Amino acid sequence: MAYLNGSQNVETPPVELIQFVKNETRHVQPDLFATSISEVCFYTDDIDAVYENLLAHQVVCLSEPQYFDFTAQGFGKSKAFYFRDPDGIILEMMQPL
Repeated sequence: MAYLNGSQNVETPPVELIQFVKNETRHVQPDLFATSISEVCFYTDDIDAVYENLLAHQVVCLSEPQYFDFTAQGFGKSKAFYFRDPDGIILEMMQPL
């Protein structure tokens, strides 16, 4: 077990990583539309380079980086895409613009 914390903000909780050492765990296909899904979002300054690097390493990306404009909702603009980790868990990469 490991805890990762990339922020000094109290509002930003650490990420807990757990490795199961016995094969007694139940494996299910991760899905963005499943109830109780967890998501980890990573920020980057160059989303296009990260995307190309992931593809070069045979990482499954669910789309190319997409542009989002949520300024009307008070969130600003960004580019983002989803990808899968080696266990198939869906992660997000985002670049605030």
